[in-house]
Amino acid sequence: MIVGRLSLYIARRFAATLAVLLLAVAIVIFLADYIEVLRRFSGNAGFSAALGVELAAMRTPLLLDTALPFAFLFGALLSLLGLSRKLELVVARASGVSAWGFLRAPFAVALLFGALATAILNPVAVSLKERAERLEAQLSGSARWGSGHWFRQEGSAGASIVHAGAASDDGSFLFGVTAFVFGQEGEFREKVSAVRAEYAPGRWLMDDAVVASAQQAPATVPLYELFTDLNADELRRSFVEPEAISVWSLPGFIATAERTGVESESFRVAFHALVSRPFFLVAMVLIAATVSLRLTRYGGTWRLVLTGAAIGFLLYALTEIASDLGGNGIIDPVLAAWLPPLIAMILGSTALLYQEDG
Repeated sequence: MIVGRLSLYIARRFAATLAVLLLAVAIVIFLADYIEVLRRFSGNAGFSAALGVELAAMRTPLLLDTALPFAFLFGALLSLLGLSRKLELVVARASGVSAWGFLRAPFAVALLFGALATAILNPVAVSLKERAERLEAQLSGSARWGSGHWFRQEGSAGASIVHAGAASDDGSFLFGVTAFVFGQEGEFREKVSAVRAEYAPGRWLMDDAVVASAQQAPATVPLYELFTDLNADELRRSFVEPEAISVWSLPGFIATAERTGVESESFRVAFHALVSRPFFLVAMVLIAATVSLRLTRYGGTWRLVLTGAAIGFLLYALTEIASDLGGNGIIDPVLAAWLPPLIAMILGSTALLYQEDG
């Protein structure tokens, strides 16, 4: 009964500290993004301060979702240091409760909140971000531009490899298009270039396309039809970055990436990173626990906080490096997503066992 009440008390303290931190971070993100929105669109017709508030509010959840690990790190640090400063942890240990006993509550909060963030917060944040991008496109009056995109498609006359410099928001228009068309036997047939391509069911329509092949000189074709087996939804998926996809949609995007010949490793890393998030948050709590259970009367509290923060940032850097390696196919995407939290949990558990049992 004592352990249950203690766990509930620590869980309330940790959840309250975490809520205050998340609210503070959300306010800072909102204000910074609102200033950026004002800078970008204040001169556009139809823009108002209320619309700027709406845009910033819709973009804030996804940015807050990215900052969750650090909120858990500092939330655990502050709550555990507060309990240690008031000697509440000393009393708990004196009553026979080990560090693992009173850390069960923060672990449970991290697992529960991580699961909810992955299943609910991430899809909602991605949906709001998409709405904000559509509003921004309406304000600017231009299509969403990218850094260029390659994809492969099949057609009734053979396969083709297409490069587009940019795409509309729904993927129905391509800009700066170059297509390498192959025959049914896989032989190269011709190269097609056009300023714009419009999607119609089963084909791309290119006005004033320049067609060149080994058999004839380049010639301009008023209307060139490039056949495709992709549908509109698959086209939209092929132009989206992994970070802008919710956890529930990522399996479909992975299948689409494989179907269009696009490398799917980055999508796999993003999916497994979201699935492993509850354990990553637990790892952040473990890191905070290893540097905050020392008695504050021994001094050096700020050194402990800085040490915990440095370890947390190193773990975040390791996660980014592993994600880049997994996204480029250098290491397995599943390993890239799961290895950093597992390493952090193993090292944190080892440090706690050493502190508890010597």
